[in-house]
Amino acid sequence: MEKARIFNIERCATEDGPGIRTTVFLKGCNLRCKWCANPESQSFKPEILFKEIKCIGCGKCINSCPQQAIKNMPGYGMITDSDKCKLCGTCIDGCYADARVRQGTDYTVEELMEVLGRDEHYYLASGGGITFSGGEPLMYSKFIHACARKIRKRGWNILIETCGQVPQENIEMIVPDVDTIYCDYKHYDPEKHKELTGVDNRQIISNIRWIDEHFEGDFYLRYPYIPGCNDGTEAIEQFLKFAEQLSKVKEVVFLPYHRLGLPKYQGLGRMYEMGDMKSLKVQDLNFLKEYENKYDLKIKIQ
Repeated sequence: MEKARIFNIERCATEDGPGIRTTVFLKGCNLRCKWCANPESQSFKPEILFKEIKCIGCGKCINSCPQQAIKNMPGYGMITDSDKCKLCGTCIDGCYADARVRQGTDYTVEELMEVLGRDEHYYLASGGGITFSGGEPLMYSKFIHACARKIRKRGWNILIETCGQVPQENIEMIVPDVDTIYCDYKHYDPEKHKELTGVDNRQIISNIRWIDEHFEGDFYLRYPYIPGCNDGTEAIEQFLKFAEQLSKVKEVVFLPYHRLGLPKYQGLGRMYEMGDMKSLKVQDLNFLKEYENKYDLKIKIQ
């Protein structure tokens, strides 16, 4: 029975593709981007996320944990040691303030379809559907393929958000049943890409070229614009030159840096590597639209 580990299901989403959608966030990713907004998505293992804003400081979680896996870390709060934690759920069940959340639950295809079907009328009325995101959803290609066969029969749109760092065969498996692919591109230089994400970009570039050659749906390249990392003129222009060479890219999308993931780093007891860098707004990147005059591309700031 095919299963996937999911850490969030967002119903009535409107930012992850056309129409009204349900976005399914699958757990696990091969990259470690310094600016990642969903640090709870990176590990394939389930984790306990602490929400400091809700904590009343009673200490019951520490006292009730059978494995003594929780301690009060200065600057972070009641953090769980994932190496000691057995995911028994005692700390979650006993938390008066709902300040502890399990990140990562296994679903069968049938279990997920039951959840997705609750909003079918919204999908059909708006031209929306299902977005598989992450983490890296294409690490679960067999699961997505099994879901897609059921989703297609019901007339819902299917969109994949991928970083591209997956075996090519994972992409080949799902493209016949997918309407739209969003693929990230983070830096043109392999060594700089490795410095920023932990992995060079060779597999990603290869997969982008394969998608461009074989995928029949709508294909978008997305560029997370991160000050001090990939915001230089050379980096931007190398990206646009690469995108211009592709034949099926419908649009390139620049994503302004934001620090909304900071509380989740703290709730996992992890350092946030972007420091005090301030979030950007859409209008801060509007100057990039001027590149439409130089490159044969449609550019969007989102």
